[in-house]
Amino acid sequence: MRLLSVLIFVVTFAFLPAFPLKAADQGKATTFTMEQAVAQAMKANPSVEAKILALEKAKMDIGVAQSYFWPRVSLIANTNRVKNYEEVQTYNSDNLSSLNWSKGLRASLSLFSGFAHLNNLQKSRLSKDIEQARLQQARLELGCNVQLQFLSLLKSRENLKTALESVERIQTQLKAAEAFAKEGMAPYVNVLQNQAELARAQQQVIRVNNDIRNAEVQLNRYLGFTPDYRARYVGNLKDYSSHVGYSEEEAVKTAIRLRPDLQIAQKTVEVAYKDMHIDMGQFLPRVDATYDNMSVSKEYDSSAYEGYTRNYWSTGLSFSWDIFSGGSAVFASLGDRKKAQSLQKDFEDALSGARADVIRSLLDINAAKELIVTSRKGVEAARESYDMANKRYLTSIGTITELLDAQLRLTQAEDDASQALAEYHGARARFFYHIGRENPGLK
Repeated sequence: MRLLSVLIFVVTFAFLPAFPLKAADQGKATTFTMEQAVAQAMKANPSVEAKILALEKAKMDIGVAQSYFWPRVSLIANTNRVKNYEEVQTYNSDNLSSLNWSKGLRASLSLFSGFAHLNNLQKSRLSKDIEQARLQQARLELGCNVQLQFLSLLKSRENLKTALESVERIQTQLKAAEAFAKEGMAPYVNVLQNQAELARAQQQVIRVNNDIRNAEVQLNRYLGFTPDYRARYVGNLKDYSSHVGYSEEEAVKTAIRLRPDLQIAQKTVEVAYKDMHIDMGQFLPRVDATYDNMSVSKEYDSSAYEGYTRNYWSTGLSFSWDIFSGGSAVFASLGDRKKAQSLQKDFEDALSGARADVIRSLLDINAAKELIVTSRKGVEAARESYDMANKRYLTSIGTITELLDAQLRLTQAEDDASQALAEYHGARARFFYHIGRENPGLK
């Protein structure tokens, strides 16, 4: 039995190098800054991968549209058996019972198709541009979502720091209250009030820790990791730039030029007009050139006729023109025109919405900037107020209620300060999204 255990250990140790473990299995955490997290999401997120595949498909459709300008070549063959019910007098040997077959090569080239092939090619190129814009839109949305979730994680960490400091302050207050109560210098109710406040602060720590874990799980999802993957997201709300660098007019012009959703709306209008032109092409004739190189054979059942095999080639032109089709082409082209006009109105509405998005983002940035200034002043005032209340309590001048109120105001002021900073950077992330510019590191 002991020998068997030794053998198992030796075999297991020998094969360990052949099976490398993932970073999560090795207990090592992969570190990501915000910029690195966005880059990883772009490589691994399924939503972006789906748009890349759709773009590749659109590129293939261009090749399909181009193929209609080239000849069509096909091999053809057929055979049939003709058998009369009875022998009849005929003046055409083709009507006699016989075995027939033919084979050969056929080529055809569309010389004119009412501009349908040209319009289809232009439409396929527009569709490729639309898919390219959709890919860019997916990248922008994913990048913004990762940034906002990253900021939410950093804010939760700031809240955790505040909550832990609050717990530490209350624990210090509790020790002082217990000492005063033991010496008969203060009522025991002060101890109970501190214990209740401590329990509430500890509950807040639990809630914030849960918020942190939820944010990490969501970031893992964006980055293509499993929820339990050990990723270490690093950063601080104070680390990111506070620079915007755009006036309102410059931001609106940049949005009109770069925003993928506006490009999609504009290209969709052009596609609708191409559909209209394709339908209008039904009013024009079709001209095709053909070439056949064939071999034909016929074997008669009657011995009075000798079978034959014939080899030949032929060229020609075919012309067709639908003079009347029940009005289908008319109604189809009119319907496509109305669709294009409707999409044009949607594009104009999207332009108006883009301007509003940019202006609102700038307003949010300016408001958050003011909140940062006032919240910092609030923290300074709340900290000074707490220090004064603590001294008053320790010298038996102030009350425990006054101290607990001051402690609560300090905690709230610190939370407000981190909230203002997170809102500012969140507004910047949304601003860059609304102008259509990628800025993975919020620089």
